[in-house]
Amino acid sequence: MRVLHTVSHLKPIQVAYQLKNRFTKPSLLPEYYKDFRVAETKLHFSPLPKIGTVLKVLDNEYQFTFLNQDKTFSSKIDWADEGYGKLWNYNLQYVDFLRQEDVSEEIKLTLLSDLYSALEQGALKLEPYPVSLRIMNVIRFLSQQESSDEFLQKRVFGEVNYLSKHLEYHLLGNHLLENGFALLMGGHFFKNPVWITLAEKLLKKELEEQILDDGAHFELSPMYHQIILFRILEVLDYLPSENPCYGIFHTVAKRMINWLKSISFDNGDIPHFNDSIDGIAFTTKQLIGLAVKLKISPDLKTPLKSSGYRKLKTNNLELVADVHGISPDYQPGHAHADSLSFVLYAFGQPFVVDMGISTYQIGAKRSLERSTMAHNTVTIDNQNTAEVWSGFRVGKRPKVTLLASTVNNIKAYLSFDKFEHFRSFSLVSNTLIIEDKIKSDKIAVSRLYLHPKVEVNLIDSGKIEFSNGSTLLISNEVEVMVNDYEYNTGYNCQVPAKCLEVKFIGECSIKFLEKK
Repeated sequence: MRVLHTVSHLKPIQVAYQLKNRFTKPSLLPEYYKDFRVAETKLHFSPLPKIGTVLKVLDNEYQFTFLNQDKTFSSKIDWADEGYGKLWNYNLQYVDFLRQEDVSEEIKLTLLSDLYSALEQGALKLEPYPVSLRIMNVIRFLSQQESSDEFLQKRVFGEVNYLSKHLEYHLLGNHLLENGFALLMGGHFFKNPVWITLAEKLLKKELEEQILDDGAHFELSPMYHQIILFRILEVLDYLPSENPCYGIFHTVAKRMINWLKSISFDNGDIPHFNDSIDGIAFTTKQLIGLAVKLKISPDLKTPLKSSGYRKLKTNNLELVADVHGISPDYQPGHAHADSLSFVLYAFGQPFVVDMGISTYQIGAKRSLERSTMAHNTVTIDNQNTAEVWSGFRVGKRPKVTLLASTVNNIKAYLSFDKFEHFRSFSLVSNTLIIEDKIKSDKIAVSRLYLHPKVEVNLIDSGKIEFSNGSTLLISNEVEVMVNDYEYNTGYNCQVPAKCLEVKFIGECSIKFLEKK
């Protein structure tokens, strides 16, 4: 039944392309560049913020660092290495080292030649997603070279040609957007009107669908929103302003930067809802800086609408609540069972946090990080409020209804199977009140995951004091426990922190009092 519930939400085009991909295999890279003709246009790219060290070279050894995991290759690099999993290997294939200033051009060219040799010989297979990101990185690199490099041009041409025939319609979502951005850049670099037309048509359609009315990317991951926003800003950077599509991208970028500013905390942090973590995308502050250079300034205030996030704010408290269900219906790969959860900052610093993600590897850790009990909301018997399974699948989904939303109050209702949960967030003077009602006589558990820097002093079951001077008052509790958990600071990187578990039956009220 779980598989049936999952598949029933797919679009017909996804099913069709899943079947097509199972029975057709791409050719090797040389097949796609056999019709190559020299015709390239160096595109204009503004400098980007520096990246961290992803490559260290010592004698004949190459040490790559991705997702906080190091691997050293002696003389020969295995570009298909999946010892640390698929995502690590994808990062290896992206060739982000091209943006690393302390790596010589000679080494960059040597590594690119070696990677393309692996693709030509079949030691590394072509896949649309890493191909897309690699195309954009290599074109940026080639555009900054004084002389032309026909060897690399031919191979990038082959990759763009391959991509034009292998767009990820089986997945859709952010993957298809990345395909479109790579195809558009490749079309302009190689002066190929067929690729440009295909990319423009794809991007117009997908951006209209994937960017919601409040400017959010519809997968509702602030991190992936940052990634997609950067791609649009990158297009605006190299695309001439007189291009007919320039205005479309400019309008979308404006909406997306407004949403990002609205969802981010005052210090620039994003809430780690769904698949989000720091250190992967450009930060909110960096993206706003890039946007301003393109004469796109965020509005002072933009209301949050159909993204399903809402914010409450006092002088010292900032709360972002998740009052939506699973989105998008047909591509919930980055969704968590986190409806009605929240993130709270106090005095400009993280206080109650989402634990974030540390892995995409299928297993117990990935399942935990997507589960309801890993978020700041309520469970009974540790059951999920959405049927998240495998690494990126969702079967049955909750029904979530927003009942009220004002500057001082948010009310929402969730139902899943026989579980029903009413939750409200209210600001009364300088006090934040969270009220929960559960239609059950079983013991429910409300969890509050605290930032690692927050220390806890449990005065009694109804009163807790914190190191930031805040006080928590709890009503109708059965028991309050302080437990240990691992807070994710990045992929494969955790630090110890504390979690409050408030057990109650029926109703519970939690009040956050600011510093005295």
